[in-house]
Parts: sequence; structure tokens; C-alpha cells
Amino acid sequence: MGRARKPKSLEKRIAYQLIKRDSKVGEKMYEVLDHLVEKHHEELDNAKARIALAWARSWKPDVDGVKKLGQCKKASDLDRELMPYDFVILLSQAFYEDAEVSDEQRAALIDHELTHATIRLDKNDEPMVDERGRNVFRTRKHDVEEFSEIISRHGIWKKDLIEFAKRLKRSRQFSLLDQPPKAPAPPTKPTSPATH
Repeated sequence: MGRARKPKSLEKRIAYQLIKRDSKVGEKMYEVLDHLVEKHHEELDNAKARIALAWARSWKPDVDGVKKLGQCKKASDLDRELMPYDFVILLSQAFYEDAEVSDEQRAALIDHELTHATIRLDKNDEPMVDERGRNVFRTRKHDVEEFSEIISRHGIWKKDLIEFAKRLKRSRQFSLLDQPPKAPAPPTKPTSPATH
């Protein structure tokens, strides 16, 4: 006789949820987004890019155990007809709401995703517009893509890595790399024998 199956829920879990600007959580998040756009993303500010934030609630680690924290999605022409956004920044709700994640880390994630968003230029390096006069946008790739073990074996071997290393050296956090590793804590003695 087989086991009885539990009935499956008829409700489908929502994978993505728009974060409303006027919601309790959204007010602070959009304040950070607006500040970052104004301070570091002049091209988006000048183009009056319309950017939404949304939770990605179903992301799981990939086969290598890497957890996706965010993604910048450019709105397609159809998306722009249906909603008032040029980009949607998807954020891992689990990461963002983790008590061990600092506000600085949250801001860095939003800033990172904003850096993917940029204006598309025409052949004369002028901002491109569509037939309705709207700015045309695109997403940028990362400046650096490399495996840590390749850097361990071959060092800083290509131009993008050299530029990245220069910027890292100038950053205020470079001193963290100069710190000697902390000695591991001494092992603690078990207070009672383990039972199996």
C-alpha cells in the first residue's frame, strides 16, 4: 500500500513583486535609488530614466552554489507600452532582508544594478531616441569577468583586470586586502560527548 500524497496547493507562488515607491519598505529603497542616480548616474538622471524596483522571490543558488543578488532588466518596447518604466531592477528579497546585510551593501547592490543601465548612442555618439522621442536604453556588461583561480595562476593578465586592479587600489577599501589574515580561533572542547 503506497503513501497518500499531500494535495498540491492550488496557489502559485508569485516569483516577482513590484516594490511600490510609496510603500513602507519602498520609500527608503527608492530614496537610495534616487540618491545614487543623482550622484553617480548622470546619464540616467539627464534622460529621466524611469526605474522600478522589484523583489525576485524565487531565485535559488545555481549548480555552483552562486546566489544571484540582483538583475537589471531593460524594458522591451512592449513593456514600455504596458508600464511606465524603462528598467526594472530585480533584487533578491532574501539577501536584501537579511539582518546581516548592511545598508551599505544594499546600496552597493542597487548601485551595481544601476551601472548596467545606460543610454544607447547612435553612430554619432548622440543619445538615440525612438520615433516617439523617447530615449532608447541598453544594458552594459560587467567591466571584468574572470575566475579567481586564473588570477591565482596567471595574475593580472589582461587590460580589463589591470584597470580593475588600479581602481581597487585607489578605493577606500583596498586597505582590507593589506590586513594579515586573522588567526583561527582555538578549537573548543565539547562540553558533553556526542551521541549517535
